[in-house]
This record gives sequence, C-alpha cells and structure tokens, in this order.
Amino acid sequence: MMKLLRIESIKVLPYRVFQIMAILYVGAFLLSVGALPLIKLTTNLADNQDILNLKSLYCFPQIWDAFAYFAAKYNIFLALMVIFLVGNEYSYNTFRQQVVTGLSRLELLHGKLLVIFCIALANTVMVFVFGIVFGLIYSSGYSFPDLFSHLYMLGIYFIQAASHMIAAMMIAVWLRNKTLAMVVIIVYQFIFEPILRLALNKFVWVKIGLFFPMRVITKLTPMPDIAITEMLKTNSDFKDLTTSLPLWVNLLLVFGYSLIFYLITRAILVRRNL
Repeated sequence: MMKLLRIESIKVLPYRVFQIMAILYVGAFLLSVGALPLIKLTTNLADNQDILNLKSLYCFPQIWDAFAYFAAKYNIFLALMVIFLVGNEYSYNTFRQQVVTGLSRLELLHGKLLVIFCIALANTVMVFVFGIVFGLIYSSGYSFPDLFSHLYMLGIYFIQAASHMIAAMMIAVWLRNKTLAMVVIIVYQFIFEPILRLALNKFVWVKIGLFFPMRVITKLTPMPDIAITEMLKTNSDFKDLTTSLPLWVNLLLVFGYSLIFYLITRAILVRRNL
C-alpha cells in the first residue's frame, strides 16, 4: 500500500490542475462559511428578528452539521479533480507504462482509491480545523461534550466525499476522456438525474427519486435546521429540497452504490485495453 501511495503522490502532488482544484475547493468553502454569518433576513411580522439566524449554525455542536453540509456543496470540485487525475493516466499512457513496469491492473485501481481516500481525509481534517476555529469564535457557554457531540457528521462527510469521487473515477475510466467525463458528471448530477427524478416521482412512485445515486450521496449531509428550513418543509413546492431517507438507509445505499461503482471500474480496467 505504501508503494502505491508513494507512486501516486509523485504523480498527483506536483500536478498544477490538482493544486488549482484544491485551492478552488478550500477557497469556495472558506468564502461561503465566512460570508454566511453576515447575511441577515428580517420581516416586519417578526419584529425585525433575523429569521435566518445563520450565526446559530456556527455554535457547538450544530457547527458540525452545518460545516459538513457546506463542504458537501463543493464536492463537485473533488469529483472533477479525480477525473483530471484519471484522464491524465490515459492521455499520457501512464497506466500502460505502469503495467509494463510491473504493476497489476488492480494495483492501478487501488492506487487511485488510495488517492480518493487521502483527498477525502484531507478535506475532512480541513473542515474539522475550520469548524473548531469558527465554533470558538461564535459559540458561548458551551460545554466540552457540546464540542464533539455531533462530530460524527464529519465521518459522514468523509464517506460522502469518497463516494462522490469513486463515482467520478468510474465515469473517467469508462470514457477515458477527461473533458467528456466532466461534461457527463455535471450534466448527470445537475440536469439529467433531477429531471428524471421529478418525472418518475410524478408518473411512477412519489418516493422513487429518493433512491437515485447522486440524491442519496448528497443527502448524507442534509440541510441544517434553521427557521427558514422549517418553513420550506411545510411548503409543498420545496419538499424535495428537505425530504430524505433515514440516515442509516442513505448510508447503506451509498455503500451499495460505491461498491457497484468500484466493481464496474474494476471490470473495465481488467477487461479493456489500456
């Protein structure tokens, strides 16, 4: 495993696009969590009360739920990062060269999985560090148990980020063209699957859309509970934004989908010419 990790680090760390995507991810996350506490939404009916009350999300222990949700919104950067890394293996024939020099095809796949888990872990640590910093700034009167009572959400985020990247890896290996793979994952995630879910919800079964892969992956970190989300939950036009399966069901589905993505990627790598 250390051999694979060393090989992948030599290819990944100096790669300029990897560095740029990492900076974009961290920058987008910091910009969102830094700007949100400044937003205030009031109504005359609420006596000038801030109905968003976003600052409450930055207090322990709610901050772990909120930061996992915010970080997940930018997982598309991580998916695109993996597509670039896998696409380069085909563009520069490094997969083929590594097989010639002694690596097996499964080792190539497992090397990329190690990269995915390392990226997911690094982002989880980043979210933890900034969560501690912002939590200490905005929290008052918290106890030590409050500090870590919802910390499991970072573990959920790690699983979510990894599964999203495994899906991206499958698409990149299948298409072998990073530009096409990027278009496919963006169109599928943000256009095709949402439209398909809406159509099937209307004409087949009202809850079938809850079981689609990108839906279950993104819903591992649900929208944090604040006043405005409670309003959304009571509005039928926005129920799809807040409705989700129980967390344990989502986790089982994500593990199942990730296994399917892995097996498809493995079958393609083993059977197809590099």
